[in-house]
Amino acid sequence: MANYNIIIPARFASTRLPGKPLIDICGKTMIERVWRNAKKSQARDIIIATDDERIQSHAINFGAKICMTSSKHQSGTDRIIEVIDQMGWSDDQVVLNLQGDEPLLKAKLMDECASLLTDGISDIGTLGSNFLSKKEWLNPNTVKVLMDESGHAIYFSRLPIPNKLDADVLIDNKFILHHHGIYSYRCRILRDLKLLDMPKQMESENLEQLKALHYGFKIKVANASERPGPSIDVIDDVENVCAIIKKDLRSN
Repeated sequence: MANYNIIIPARFASTRLPGKPLIDICGKTMIERVWRNAKKSQARDIIIATDDERIQSHAINFGAKICMTSSKHQSGTDRIIEVIDQMGWSDDQVVLNLQGDEPLLKAKLMDECASLLTDGISDIGTLGSNFLSKKEWLNPNTVKVLMDESGHAIYFSRLPIPNKLDADVLIDNKFILHHHGIYSYRCRILRDLKLLDMPKQMESENLEQLKALHYGFKIKVANASERPGPSIDVIDDVENVCAIIKKDLRSN
């Protein structure tokens, strides 16, 4: 799908890892690696959205298109909504929310996620992968998504859902996946979501996609054609990601 745009939210004041977008990963900053991967996709336009002049200056130096946004946003989705309004994109324009802490997420997965909106039914598209172990399923930092027969999300949780699932059933289960934080929307859906409040009963999960589910939006979940590399949440993740990049360079 070529007629889509990518927005990469980039915030300097990360709680767990301040300055995360500018962290060096094997000779390039994290935000540059994410942007360069996005450039290999079929996306028509790629924009880095930030409220920080240090990120702005750095991104301009490596050739990225920048949109400066408010520092008051509570989420990356709020930042994206400001961008689509600044750009004046139509309600039917497809936008991909690409997390700025995913330096190993490949362009073909971006294209896969964007293409999920061509079915004429789904409001939001996202990706998941089968669990590799029961330990991964039990990890509260791993978001789980439970799906119906048509591949639409029923619920997302940090808790192990459904309860008491055997490991052998879990690993090949097409209805419960490890969720990856990449989303495609039409601008109309984002503008609609902006007007809605987060349900109080769902705030404890700290998962903003539950807001869309609560109000009846259909979220299509596809099993990614390959498992994305790990994201960077804490400083220890940097070494792990660097090791993967170096291994890939040696194999090529």
